[in-house]
Amino acid sequence: MRRVGKLVVLGLTALGLALAGPADNSLVIGASQEPRVLAGDFLSIISNQSIKAEIENYLYVPFITLNLDGQNTAVLATEVPTIQNGRVRFTDIGQGRRRLEIDITIRPDARWSDGRPITTEDVQFYFEVGKAKGMPVLNPDYWERVNLRVRDARNFTVIFEPAFATDLIGSPIGYAPRHIMGPAWEQVKRQTAALDPQRDAARLAEIYRAFFTQFSTPAYLNRGEMVYSGPFVFRRWVPGSTVELARNPQFPITPPGGADRYVQRVVYRFIQNTNSLQVAIMGGSIDALSRVGLTFDQARAPQLVQRTRGSFDTWFVPGAIWEHIDVNQFANVPQVRDLGLNDKRTRQALLHAINREGFVRTFFQGLQPVSHTWIAPVNPLYNPNVRRYEYNLDRARALLAEMGWRPGPDGILQRTVDGRTVRFEIEWVTTAGNVVRERFQQFVAEDFRRIGIAVRINNAPSAVVFADDFIQRASEGRWTGMFMFAWVSSLVENGDLFSCRFRPTRENNYQGQNVGGWCNEEYDRLRDQAVVEFDPARRKALFDRMQEIWAEEVASLPLYFRADPLIVRRGLVNYVSAAYSGGYNYPNWEPWTIGWTQRGAEKRWDQARYALTVR
Repeated sequence: MRRVGKLVVLGLTALGLALAGPADNSLVIGASQEPRVLAGDFLSIISNQSIKAEIENYLYVPFITLNLDGQNTAVLATEVPTIQNGRVRFTDIGQGRRRLEIDITIRPDARWSDGRPITTEDVQFYFEVGKAKGMPVLNPDYWERVNLRVRDARNFTVIFEPAFATDLIGSPIGYAPRHIMGPAWEQVKRQTAALDPQRDAARLAEIYRAFFTQFSTPAYLNRGEMVYSGPFVFRRWVPGSTVELARNPQFPITPPGGADRYVQRVVYRFIQNTNSLQVAIMGGSIDALSRVGLTFDQARAPQLVQRTRGSFDTWFVPGAIWEHIDVNQFANVPQVRDLGLNDKRTRQALLHAINREGFVRTFFQGLQPVSHTWIAPVNPLYNPNVRRYEYNLDRARALLAEMGWRPGPDGILQRTVDGRTVRFEIEWVTTAGNVVRERFQQFVAEDFRRIGIAVRINNAPSAVVFADDFIQRASEGRWTGMFMFAWVSSLVENGDLFSCRFRPTRENNYQGQNVGGWCNEEYDRLRDQAVVEFDPARRKALFDRMQEIWAEEVASLPLYFRADPLIVRRGLVNYVSAAYSGGYNYPNWEPWTIGWTQRGAEKRWDQARYALTVR
């Protein structure tokens, strides 16, 4: 049976490739990750994968998005709310804080793919689910501050109290299909009515996960029962191989010249080994690269550049994609206490033992900047003057010696903890198949061994490590040492990645994205001031100090900021990216305009304004 199944997958993939490109107005995209779930997980409770968000850009559109210049642009809203048009109102509420009200009107022609109008009922449903007691949301401070006032079927007001300086960037709220998911949610409410978020957090998480999962799996989506609001609808998911999307005739925005001139079918091919993905591009079976695609050095490889010259353009988009290593700092985890990972000296030693400059120089020709804080240089809040940790193995050894580590018989450090002899062996997790990350592990492991640290590699596919029952569970020891991955940041920078309040634990039902668990009271006090500060200079000063604390403590191990490669077949237009396009650097932030010039698509955006090219 397994062999037959594989033959079926290969047959479907071959069929997709045979029909790819301008010939049938299709688009085949190569990606190095596959989503765990799609569509129904609208709060990213099950998975927060970047590839999930990218594919869902075709299936759902926001009320307001960010264009290539980082400016608000209306999509399903009739217009962008501003103070000038009366749709934005501030009220002082004392202690330097404000209340913010944002009026939104839904386009009268906004419809789900089954023809049903998108209304404030769908906004109310999204709001109700997000506000549910004990919901393990990724951004709890948003849900604590937000409120909703519905005026009629198309008009509503989003209220923030207190208002954050970033609340007017992008869409202030989302929506979800009540008519599809609402009946199941009513059952959830009955199941959870008597449960207490403190006492019954695990049971609540189980019920909520089951709710989102039932509307998100390949099996469910392949039945065709979900609805979509974007320019494409879901057609088929072959796990381990492809996801196929088709044009949505209900989508209300018509691109220049008519929708039939633009891409009618999108196929994502999942090739998790980036070397194999590189070969597929050279072979011409892919039209464009996903944002989750090749590594920087692979896209610049002479063989690839030569083979694709004349048929593809290769761009490098400077972005706010932060490659780093989170360190488990939850002191209740035995391995954390044994290795002293919750002591800043250990983290400082680890960072001194990583030759970041050498790696960037060797693999990226110095074109991707080493990071010293979590905020990208393209962000106005970036502080270039924080403490820096040079590559210095002697300094790393000295810091570890301060903590009682001494070389054992095999050269690996050991020390006595609670009467036990502990060996310094640290777990290291990253996404399997990502060649650069796996090379980095090898590159660093050699230096770690030179200072007496053994590394235990524990890599797995992105769908596994970015699932909420893994990445969010460091406090329970699901991962016990280092976790290397990238955060995709936006202009909505509130410092919540490292707030004490947002450490996911059983007690808060795994809310928040401070997955390593670092906590600093001064940082949190400054953050509480910064988020409600609307004066740019004062806000910048607060974030400067937050970054100084962060760097001194080595809250996480900063590596570098990525300039992601974007490889696009000649003739494909409007598949473009900038640092903050769509909010998070995605190339399909305006997916209804992606098309082939050979089929009459009009070029609306010039990638040359926002990226460097390899010719």
